[in-house]
Amino acid sequence: MKKLDAITDFSRAQFARFFLLCKSFFSEKLMEKVENYLNLTNSLLVPLSAIIILISAVIFSIKMSTATPLLLAVLAVFFLFFGDFISEKFHGACKAAIKSNQTSISSNAYLELIVFLNVFSVIGLVLGGIYFAIDESSLTIFLGCLAAAVLILLSTVPVLNPHIINMSISTNSGAASDLVGIIAISLKTLLYYSKLFSRLVIIVGGVIMVIAAFGALAEDMSSIMRGVNGLAILMVGFFYPVIVYIWFLLIFAIADILLAVLSIKDINTKVDQKKD
Repeated sequence: MKKLDAITDFSRAQFARFFLLCKSFFSEKLMEKVENYLNLTNSLLVPLSAIIILISAVIFSIKMSTATPLLLAVLAVFFLFFGDFISEKFHGACKAAIKSNQTSISSNAYLELIVFLNVFSVIGLVLGGIYFAIDESSLTIFLGCLAAAVLILLSTVPVLNPHIINMSISTNSGAASDLVGIIAISLKTLLYYSKLFSRLVIIVGGVIMVIAAFGALAEDMSSIMRGVNGLAILMVGFFYPVIVYIWFLLIFAIADILLAVLSIKDINTKVDQKKD
């Protein structure tokens, strides 16, 4: 019997060790480094995109003998910088929302379960992506699976480091608080990554704008549509924090109401105990 216990103890210890290894690698510092790099890239791409829009507009205005493209370009540049301004404001709002809405759960077990499920999902996506990419002779399938795997890994960071989303592990947390805490994990993760995801989308839009600029120089009229798509993607990146923030407010407000309703029984019990 002792030998069997030793086997299970050893197995559990390995899983616990793997969890700690993941926690040490997917740390808050790692995300700060990634975010700093993306911030630098964003700082370069926003003004570069504005210049590209204006240059492309000048080229097409000359080709079409009309000032309409140039006027539209000026308007697009205005909204480009306005979007950048709003985006930065809501990055701060997202951070403030995390800071002002503390949540808790009574055990680390649920967080550990999420980590292992995410790891299994990543392995499945990578292996599945390789298999189907070879089977279908399509690199796109593999890249799609790889992108999904990266997103899942990113979502693991707040779970491994709950303090960054203002979540604590407390034995005093009741069932109602646990439920709200579990709901809040995904919502706060979206808030935490609002800046990073916003930057990534902006970079994609900026790259498309650069490609469109080369098309404009080559007098490729299809580059107009490509440039419009790039600008649209840029705007999505700018307003992503706004969307996430509003989504958080709506869902978390419902969760707060749920917490209040579920806590009524506990409050009444404490009041009765004080009376006794």
